[in-house]
Amino acid sequence: MSALSNRFPADAPHGLGGAELDRDKPLQFRLNGRVITGFAGDTVLSATLANGIQIAGRHRDEALALDESFAPLVSTGKGIALPMERTPALPGLELVTIGSRRDPIVSSGLLGALRNRLLGPARTLNHRYGNEPMASPPWHSAALDETIETDIAIVGGGVAGLSAAVAAAGAGKNCVLIERHQSLGGTIRYFGAIDAEATPEVTVERLVTGLAGKSSVSILTRAEAFAIAGTTLRVHQVVVDNGKPVSRVLAIAARHIVLATGASERLPLFPGNRTPGVVGALTAFLRAERFGVWPGRRALFTTPNSFAYRLALHVADAGIEVQRIVDSRLSTTSRFVDFAKATGITLASALAPSHAEPLQRNQPGLRVGFAVAIDGIAQDSSAMETDQLVAAGAWQPDILLWLRAGGRAAWDQANGWLGPQGTLPAVALAGAAAGYHTTAAALSSGKAAVLGLLGKMAPPVVDAIIEEAFETPDARTPIAPFRSSARSGTYLDRGSSLITRRAAAASRYGISGLATRAVQLGLADIAAAVDIGAITARDAGSVAAERCALSGEIRDVGWRVPAQPAPDQEVPLPPAYLAGRFGDKAQIWTITAADARSFEPGCLVFENSETSDPLKAIGVTFAPHRAGANGGIALLRSGPDAAGTELYVRDAGTAVAARLVERLKLRS
Repeated sequence: MSALSNRFPADAPHGLGGAELDRDKPLQFRLNGRVITGFAGDTVLSATLANGIQIAGRHRDEALALDESFAPLVSTGKGIALPMERTPALPGLELVTIGSRRDPIVSSGLLGALRNRLLGPARTLNHRYGNEPMASPPWHSAALDETIETDIAIVGGGVAGLSAAVAAAGAGKNCVLIERHQSLGGTIRYFGAIDAEATPEVTVERLVTGLAGKSSVSILTRAEAFAIAGTTLRVHQVVVDNGKPVSRVLAIAARHIVLATGASERLPLFPGNRTPGVVGALTAFLRAERFGVWPGRRALFTTPNSFAYRLALHVADAGIEVQRIVDSRLSTTSRFVDFAKATGITLASALAPSHAEPLQRNQPGLRVGFAVAIDGIAQDSSAMETDQLVAAGAWQPDILLWLRAGGRAAWDQANGWLGPQGTLPAVALAGAAAGYHTTAAALSSGKAAVLGLLGKMAPPVVDAIIEEAFETPDARTPIAPFRSSARSGTYLDRGSSLITRRAAAASRYGISGLATRAVQLGLADIAAAVDIGAITARDAGSVAAERCALSGEIRDVGWRVPAQPAPDQEVPLPPAYLAGRFGDKAQIWTITAADARSFEPGCLVFENSETSDPLKAIGVTFAPHRAGANGGIALLRSGPDAAGTELYVRDAGTAVAARLVERLKLRS
């Protein structure tokens, strides 16, 4: 494997050479002025990663890994915005990354070329991420290009979704299958087969063959369903038109919907968990299996389950030095563990990552520490240097569309995840999204979902998990000790919320630590918040419904309780001692709190969350709202004069996000 290409060879064992690539068709395109090489079958993201660009940008001063869950949009110009992970790499494209601020000095132009010549090619897309919420993709509010009517819409092209499509076709129904990647099959190949099951390849081939020639089945790839209303889905799809990638926004109007959206791998919680070079085990596998991408020649593995052992064995066969597999479980029984021992890979148990940090700023390589994971982490082990840390986590069913459809969720203590509850008319769940663990259950649940929606009897779904005597159950996501001195952030999720453990635990008011910034949360944010005690398990479902279920930005409605202005006759006078404190033209405003709290009189108001100096306050709360409304009434210096302006109120030492609602005027 070439260190420059960051790819396995085409003939790598275990199918790690990139099944979606045509190595006989090399190509080039430009990204931010830099030449990116790749092959037909690459996405813009996979080719970018293969060219050694591992950094999306910086949050404050911390480098954040470029990831399938966290990548800037790209544009071909003329207002077109596309997702890197779903946009095919095409020869001759001229792309620029858009979204957050990008530093042009090291991105493009003469200064960028000089920087690359002196220091080597940059590993970063060089975006800057601050405290402002990241905007939703423009297609969330774009006009429709087409409406497609069908009997059954199926979201997800893994084995559960494919099984549902086969069942729908067998029942004589028209269906549309929506898959966000450019190929079908989902993640089954990562997990492999158990007992007498057919291999993943055979299973997927059988299902795809069952759909071949079925005119009643329409398949949309590179398509992501992002909103649902009743039984109508809104879908964004990337298609190629005249050699250029373009966006399409579709409405899929169906009589019934099957959500087979799978499950995501959670991010282990330790300082530096989003440092470039840290990658989830499932993501690492999919990059290699689909595109042959694997940076570096050395890798450390850390895991709370046995599946990462299988990946470690495969990449070791492909020439990667697996330095160690670190398991957070104390004593592990698994055929994969036995295989790893037999091949001579060093194993360690009852340890979890304590931190990860780059060896040098903007350079490849990591230094990773581990700590004892028994009865709370108490003792660190010596740190190791590596090229890549493959960090497996626990699982979280992807129930975002379920929540957006109005479905309920609750914390599942047995599985340690946020799971769906109840039923919805004309909408059904299947596979991992429904909480099933095995391939057999995924297959049967896809069929059962369709039959159930059509009012037909279906056999019960059997989810037979291997007995504990033969396979040690998965542990929860590893959590490092909280250390206030940690130099790097511990992020709750890989997505765009950028909520850290410190921010989530900042308040003594339950969930309010998560509300210091008005951003939409991911499901993994909620699950991690339960694990660290930032919210209670009892509240997890309601918080997810309020903070995860929206497909756009969080504004003055949704998860907050909007405040109502007090009538004119009830506007209180500020205390006399505040006269002149905020200028001669101070204004009285009602404000609403992001976490629906009520402010006591005397809370200082600031323009940003970092400021706490009383002399820099721009206002103060001096009266509560009427009964039943949150926030309060504040005296503010003249300046912020637009409803919706975001401010921060210091309450019990915590900066709480708030917004102006309405300016009040005293009766003359």
